[in-house]
Amino acid sequence: MTQQGESVSFDRAAGFYDATRGQSSQVSAAQTEVLRAALRDVSEPTLEIGVGTGRIALPLAAAGRRLVGVDLSAGMLTALRAKSPAALPLVQADATRLPFHDDVFGAAVLAHVLHLVSDWRAVVAELTRVVRPGGVLLATRGSAGGDLLREITRRARAAAGWTLPPGRLDNLTALDTQIRSAGGTVTLLPPVPTDRSSTAEQALSAIETNIMSWTWDVAEGARLAAAREVRDWVTETYGDPETVVIAPAPIQWRRYQLPG
Repeated sequence: MTQQGESVSFDRAAGFYDATRGQSSQVSAAQTEVLRAALRDVSEPTLEIGVGTGRIALPLAAAGRRLVGVDLSAGMLTALRAKSPAALPLVQADATRLPFHDDVFGAAVLAHVLHLVSDWRAVVAELTRVVRPGGVLLATRGSAGGDLLREITRRARAAAGWTLPPGRLDNLTALDTQIRSAGGTVTLLPPVPTDRSSTAEQALSAIETNIMSWTWDVAEGARLAAAREVRDWVTETYGDPETVVIAPAPIQWRRYQLPG
């Protein structure tokens, strides 16, 4: 179980991460093109924190971008190396303490990261240290998954008694504010459409089988009871969870231009 004040390692997820978080080749290609365009006039190299199994970094590297990847999880880095042993340099480190000199990178990428770290402000401070003045941060919290998925997650967390630990950030609007207050700018990039719908039952099963990172902090009994409670709510409100479709939602990236 993750202790308060720790960043979350995805070691336990290395074997199932791509199967449960992966994207189709079409979505991956569309996302890569959006990121390439956002980095077109930005100096290299680019740092990705929380590089994981390389879902973002490997396509960007294949498209010609020079990257360095950082992740807290040795297991995730092993999975990335198994896919492509020499695609990019990899470093195991916590994003709150990056092992790089100042002003090394032209840009940094952070996807699905700030809700997992011990202190998101420390991560941003580290990124603005290692990224050159006037550089770029590209960040996303990923796809929101639509209103129903958000409500299932909200209800399950409440039923399990889980709240976001202090220091983590689940909504990037606070990062928007911080970057703007420091003299930077924030631009929403074109949304990346996704193409995989799911069902309410799949969302509930993900909670029951403990593949969602927030459930790792919850005792098994509380987790299963929460899933049962929300399954009852879905059934009463919408019908059989097996047939209740959660439509795909787009992935929204932000481009932060740091002050020069």
